[in-house]
Amino acid sequence: ENDPIRDDTESSDDDYDVTPASPVPEEYQDEYTAIEAMHKCFYRRYSACPAFYVGSLIKACEAAFSSAMIEERRPVLAYIHNDKSKLANIFCSDILCSATIIEYLLKNYIVWPFDVTLEANRNMLTNIWQEMFQDQLLNDLDESKYPKLIGIKRIAQAQQGDSLVFGYQPKLLLEGYVLVRNQKISNRGIVANELAIFKKECDENEQALSYYLNIQARLGRNAILRIVKYITLIDAINAFTINILLLLSESETTVEICDPDILFINTILPKLKPNQGVSLRLTPIWYCTEQDLSRLISFINIITLSLLNFQDKELIIIYQNYFPRIESLCLWWDNEVNFTLLRDLLGYLKYSVKRFEVHCPGYVCPHSIPDQCGTQFFAAYRIEYFLFDLSNFPLPPTSDCTEQLPSCFLITTVNLIKSMPNLQYFQLITNVDSISKLLDLNEWIRMTSYCPLLTKITLRLLGHMELDEEMSHNIIEIQNKLRSLPRKTHFQVIFN
Repeated sequence: ENDPIRDDTESSDDDYDVTPASPVPEEYQDEYTAIEAMHKCFYRRYSACPAFYVGSLIKACEAAFSSAMIEERRPVLAYIHNDKSKLANIFCSDILCSATIIEYLLKNYIVWPFDVTLEANRNMLTNIWQEMFQDQLLNDLDESKYPKLIGIKRIAQAQQGDSLVFGYQPKLLLEGYVLVRNQKISNRGIVANELAIFKKECDENEQALSYYLNIQARLGRNAILRIVKYITLIDAINAFTINILLLLSESETTVEICDPDILFINTILPKLKPNQGVSLRLTPIWYCTEQDLSRLISFINIITLSLLNFQDKELIIIYQNYFPRIESLCLWWDNEVNFTLLRDLLGYLKYSVKRFEVHCPGYVCPHSIPDQCGTQFFAAYRIEYFLFDLSNFPLPPTSDCTEQLPSCFLITTVNLIKSMPNLQYFQLITNVDSISKLLDLNEWIRMTSYCPLLTKITLRLLGHMELDEEMSHNIIEIQNKLRSLPRKTHFQVIFN
């Protein structure tokens, strides 16, 4: 049963030694005549065959996706035949020309066949393929790799204004007698299932294209680009489909990359320009290796690094080596932060870091831990902006000593800021209940003595309260005193 197929012109049922004839026994100048000859030959051999599309491959693709109704669009299935392959006859008789496969293909695919037994026809197909896909998929002389089934879906290749430029993308489904996806030996059921999987993939792709075009028409591209500025790249893809990458690339919109895995790095990031990735966010679920980071090195403009629940201080050195242009370091914790960790961390920062942010629900009072109140000093000379945000589900401090020392938190914060001699702007966000512990005039004066360039201090207090006369007096006193100093520091309190 595995012998080569017989020459169609032979009448003897017993002679299997003749060199098999190609379904296209001559060299043809165009696709039309080649496919018509192949169609006739298949009917002679197998008494049935799929409904072949007689025309060029580009016309087949245009016909497949021309309908305004998404459910009427169909992928193209290219069947590539080589009579010199011993598997070709078996595949056609047992699978491709079976009634169940023919019926399924008629309803779900446009089938475009081509025979490459003769070199001239193989060269013709190679030229067609390269012109449409810039792909070397069919430049293959190995007869054992035939027949081939190749699914073709429509993709958006670029965005021009509010319109998409469409192209087509091939995917090799079967090679020889083996499925490419899982290396299973094919039979009728396995091939039918593989065709259904690719059809579903194409349907979902068409739905995504339609959704993206509809939402772009409703919101407008400018509104979409404004939204993208406030979310990560993966969130933008989830919200607007992967087709948002075309708009981002065309507009050169900068994006934030979050926990990029290998698939994301290899398939998503290449669709963007290297200067578009400006922010990198990493969480503990992202397992960092040197190889992972090296894949991101093409994004030369990473200037913001955000780390969630960060503990390993030495990783800061590695990150800064890979992304030497980091200007902003943002640290987020779900639990309380230790002031000692922050102080030690400053010793690892390079001169490029100008903006330092800490976001956490609370803090561990350094006086509660032995040997945590040392005087070791690291100067982060380039930090110009420091944000200390305690607004994330505020927690009371661990081992709070403010009963004995009301200004404990402020004193410790000033001691930390002592390491930032070039600080120009300090902002503290905390609960309104903390205000009474933040109005120590001497500590604010001490802060300005460490930071001669400090021009602005903002206390942003969450919640509402009626200020008593003493608090109001203290705020005004701090404002007047800091304005009277040589650096004329502006002190403001904002209630949210």
